[in-house]
Amino acid sequence: MNAKKLKWHTSFLGVLILLLAFTQSKAQNDRSWEIGGYVKYLQTVTSLSPDSSELYIDNLVHNRLNFNWYPGKNWKVHAGMRNRLFYGDFVKILPGYADLIAEDMGYFDLTFNWFEGDAYFLNTTFDRLYVDYTTGKWQVKVGRQRVNWGQNLVWNPNDVFNAFSYFDFDYEERPGTDAVRIQYYPSFTSKAEFVYQLGETLEESSFMGLYRFNKWEYDIQLLGGYALDDIVAGLGWSGHIGGAGFRGEATYFSIPANEEGESRDEQVVASISGDYTFKNSLYLHASAIYNSKGDTENIQFNYLGQQLSLSAKTLTPSRMELFYQMAYQISPLFYGSASMIYNPFDASFFMAPSLSVSMMDNLELYLIAQIFSGGDRSQYGGFSNLYFWRMRWSF
Repeated sequence: MNAKKLKWHTSFLGVLILLLAFTQSKAQNDRSWEIGGYVKYLQTVTSLSPDSSELYIDNLVHNRLNFNWYPGKNWKVHAGMRNRLFYGDFVKILPGYADLIAEDMGYFDLTFNWFEGDAYFLNTTFDRLYVDYTTGKWQVKVGRQRVNWGQNLVWNPNDVFNAFSYFDFDYEERPGTDAVRIQYYPSFTSKAEFVYQLGETLEESSFMGLYRFNKWEYDIQLLGGYALDDIVAGLGWSGHIGGAGFRGEATYFSIPANEEGESRDEQVVASISGDYTFKNSLYLHASAIYNSKGDTENIQFNYLGQQLSLSAKTLTPSRMELFYQMAYQISPLFYGSASMIYNPFDASFFMAPSLSVSMMDNLELYLIAQIFSGGDRSQYGGFSNLYFWRMRWSF
């Protein structure tokens, strides 16, 4: 067995134990257990290139299960698993697609494929698996968990442990990380925490601290430490100006000098945003991101890679991007939204109009398009548009 990774059957055994214990506890009407989740079906329609008229169809059946067990007054055990059946044209035409999805980016290997064929495969991954102990003002979590330090709604330079991609709209829970997290709450408006992210070597590990407090009616946070071979320092805030939300965050990364005295360039990634909801439910949101190491021409953008291997340093390949969003509750059953990301250097853009329809309690239909436009060698030029429809049932 690889010392760095746990075999997939360890995850499978954990699932069986949780299911058996849950079944037994329910039979005894034990309220110390909870289970929930959803089932979704997502279909994608696209072409291989903007000039092609041939359409490709891909399908995803996605089941999520969330388990909570409360073995004692101060204890909680949580497991969250994703079971996804991929089938269709993408599996056929993308070499190594199944192996790519089966790759686990954490210290422990909690992702595996049950089986696969030429046009299908079934994948299971645990993105949450931790023990939580709380006593007084202290809270300790050990295991795979989400360490969410971001303040903004689109780009989060402060989210050094598990950054997320805006393009991955179908992953609401967002990824987790294998870590030990210690939190202390001095008051209702302040928090101090330390996070150790497990790694096989020092360069693959992270040691970060954060302090959050309230001042001038703003939540302000300071963070710093060592993350994946970077010396890191950051600042973030969230508050309001005249009823409008006002958020921002910035993170500084610096690679220490090596034995030869050489060091890589320093990097600053910063974002700022404002949003406002009118009385008639109209919602407006604007944001901007700056990356000191980003490009201003011939910008390379990888749609799939951005979702699978994103970090706080690679939120955008461009020096700057702008985001705009407008949303409106059309009726109690219909909610519409339209967002756009614009690159001011090459005038390329990404647009995502969407419509959510509440069919009945716990059943939702979601329609969204991802539209790319731009010239040759631009960030969003040369990509095919993608069209999705999704049905979701929650339980």
